[in-house]
Amino acid sequence: MDRLRWWFLGSTVPVGTACAVSASTPGPGHVGDLALGALGIATAAVLWTAGRSKQSGWRGWRLFAPAPLMPVVGLVAVTAAAPDSPLEQVALRWLPTVPGYVLAVLGILTLVAPSRLRGGARPAVELTLFLIACVLVVQVLVLGPEVSWLDLEPSGRVVLAAAVVVTSATVAAAVLLLGVIESRRQPMALVLLAATALLAPGRALGTSAMLTEEHAVGDVGRFLVAGGLVLLGAAVLLDPGPCPDASPRPRTGRSTHLRQLLPHLAMTVACFGAAAVSLTGHRISPVIAVGGSLCAVLAVLHRWLTARDEQLLGARLRRSEAYFRSLVAASSDAVLVLDGDLRVTWSSATLGTTLGSPTAVPVGADLLELVHPEDALPVARALLPAAGDATPPGELRLRLRHADGTWRHLEAGFTDLRSDTVVGAVVLHCRDTTERVAREQALEQVAFTDPVTALPNRAGFEQRLEAALAEAGTTCRSLLLIELDGLDEVREDAGRDVVTAVLVEVGRRLRATVRGCDAVSRVGGGAFAVLAEGAPHAVDLLADRCLSVIEQPLDTAAGLFDLSASIGVVDLAAAESVADLMTRAELAVRAAAAAGTGTALRYRPALGSAAERRAQLREDLPGAWDRGELSVLFQPVVSLSERRVTGVEALLRWQHPRLGEVPPAEFVPIAERAGVIGELQRWALETAAEAVLTLPHGPVPLRLGVNISASHVAARTLVRDVAAVLQATGLAPERLILEITEATLMSEGEHVTVDIEALRLMGVHVALDDFGTGRSSLAHLTRLPIDVLKLDHAFVLRVDRDPKARALCESVVAIAGALGLDVVAEGVETPAQLGALRAAGCGFAQGFLLARPMRLLDLVGMLDEGAGLLWPGLVGSR
Repeated sequence: MDRLRWWFLGSTVPVGTACAVSASTPGPGHVGDLALGALGIATAAVLWTAGRSKQSGWRGWRLFAPAPLMPVVGLVAVTAAAPDSPLEQVALRWLPTVPGYVLAVLGILTLVAPSRLRGGARPAVELTLFLIACVLVVQVLVLGPEVSWLDLEPSGRVVLAAAVVVTSATVAAAVLLLGVIESRRQPMALVLLAATALLAPGRALGTSAMLTEEHAVGDVGRFLVAGGLVLLGAAVLLDPGPCPDASPRPRTGRSTHLRQLLPHLAMTVACFGAAAVSLTGHRISPVIAVGGSLCAVLAVLHRWLTARDEQLLGARLRRSEAYFRSLVAASSDAVLVLDGDLRVTWSSATLGTTLGSPTAVPVGADLLELVHPEDALPVARALLPAAGDATPPGELRLRLRHADGTWRHLEAGFTDLRSDTVVGAVVLHCRDTTERVAREQALEQVAFTDPVTALPNRAGFEQRLEAALAEAGTTCRSLLLIELDGLDEVREDAGRDVVTAVLVEVGRRLRATVRGCDAVSRVGGGAFAVLAEGAPHAVDLLADRCLSVIEQPLDTAAGLFDLSASIGVVDLAAAESVADLMTRAELAVRAAAAAGTGTALRYRPALGSAAERRAQLREDLPGAWDRGELSVLFQPVVSLSERRVTGVEALLRWQHPRLGEVPPAEFVPIAERAGVIGELQRWALETAAEAVLTLPHGPVPLRLGVNISASHVAARTLVRDVAAVLQATGLAPERLILEITEATLMSEGEHVTVDIEALRLMGVHVALDDFGTGRSSLAHLTRLPIDVLKLDHAFVLRVDRDPKARALCESVVAIAGALGLDVVAEGVETPAQLGALRAAGCGFAQGFLLARPMRLLDLVGMLDEGAGLLWPGLVGSR
């Protein structure tokens, strides 16, 4: 396209030179006519070539392309025919030119979509005015002021009339195109209008020169035609083509300011043309007079139509403004319009109603001065972005002062229209959310407050912990987790109402003990928490004071009660999250409770390591028996009268692949909490039963003792599990002794007694394990369904050197003998203890003095070697 543009512009140089030579040479300008013919051919080629990319089909510029060739055809016809009279020459020259102008008119009108050409009365008046004015000017230029249409022959009159009409119609079509074309194609339309404005008088002057043989007029006409052709080629080169999503033309029907002047310019040209005829001393012809009068009338009509349209448009705008104002006023949302500096430019009446006064938000006031001081910075950040950043639409929360002095909460959706040249403002759509905020605050108060003590609950306290962790490093803070001890006794003795009163009093005492900046919360049934500020030693003193006020007697309606507590202390700087902080506090308070009630203990990494160890064991314990990590050891039980092994006790051991050997005292409680104690003990029962069947024995087969967990008894599967093991292994029921603690046998529920009796009916023996610890009572021996009594290591520890302990042991053995119970002493470690027990009449013993727990292979070897005999002296001789 660039090469075509330069080629076309370059062709204008020889054409202009030829026209100049023709003008300087006396006589007809044949050289100029030939140059114009060549320029017409070049223009047609440019229109055809450049127009192919503008529109599809035979429309627009491709329809326009043949028009510049028609005058060339007329020139060739005149040259070939060489008519004698000037009128015949004019007629012959215009015969092919008239269709060319018709094609030009059609090409101009098809440059835009047909929908853009539709209009009302005013565009029709404009088009008629343009056409009449052009006809008047062109016919004056063609015929001159002295020649009348009646002076011409009929054939010449028809040809020249058609020439005047089509050339005028071409200019009128170009004017019409300028008013309806898309804005981006307006430069092209202006150049095209200029081209037609030069071509029409140029052709008219050329025709006039042929009729009057005034060659100077013909030279002027050639220059005008040459300029029109050049501008015509420039117009097609400037055309960017139609836009597929072009917006419709304005409702006024005008797309440029120039078009508003064109009707008046047309009337002025027509009037000046008539005045020029009159001033030159010629008589104004009836055609000029009528045409000028029509132009004046049409100009007046056009002005009236314009004023009416403007009045109607103004009325529509006023109605539209009133309509939207009414909509905004009737809306429940208050509208606030701000300028670029956030000053109020307009506010709806709804906002005044919301704030109790129409002048609550005066025009010109700075919004940042009207909002609550705490909201000024967030509002400024939201509505005054950094340079170059656009403010996205969003929501904003702010507070404005009511006429009664209170603050109303507003939720504003805002849109930044400062980049819009029409609006140039920030628009806020505000909704009054005061009641909703009040309800939310009330619900939040309920959600984060303990209903008993009116202190913050666990959720509210965790919120404060999150805020405190976010400020870590600015203030030294610690968490005190307080677990009350003794609430269960209060509940059993006095009921829940007294417990409530006790909790309220404890909360009051804690609140009175801490400083005003410290937060007290109730985080559980009998758990309180304190978020305290201060150095570690100051926090430790505060923990001691809290223990002191809790341990003071509580005077209630049911009497005096004494409570104690354990406190775990954690430094906030050592934790990364609220969950981590609470976990550490719980570990510390459990360690404090284990150390004894009334203790405050700080968290230390060792507590975390112990918790991690328990978590690891809990994860790895299920399936440990299938992986071969569990094993069973056997500790012999010796008859003191026969000095012979009469039974063994099966003891579980766990060899963890990473943590090493784990004692039963550690992993059995974990198994109970993990819910796998039943599977664990079924495996132990079956493994021990299979092993004891392989042991060598004397006249009486060895008995097998197995410890039974309280959780296994509570699960109600013990009878079924024991029966399944006996059936699977073939072990005689009377050889099995189930060792159960006193607390388990005395637990509530008839099912325990029923299950124990069922086991004894099967022939299985039941032993009371760990007798002498806890709250063991001799009176229980008469009621418990047992066959064997096992004295705990703590019971026989001082039997050799404490007369009272020895007397008690003798009494227990005597009572057990009277009840028909076998007595087994556990944990015998010295010969003196063994002698005292034998002297007291104890029947059986086990302990390190006799034999340590051993593997099955070692036990078989010991039994084979000693024929079942086992006594301290014999052991020492091995």
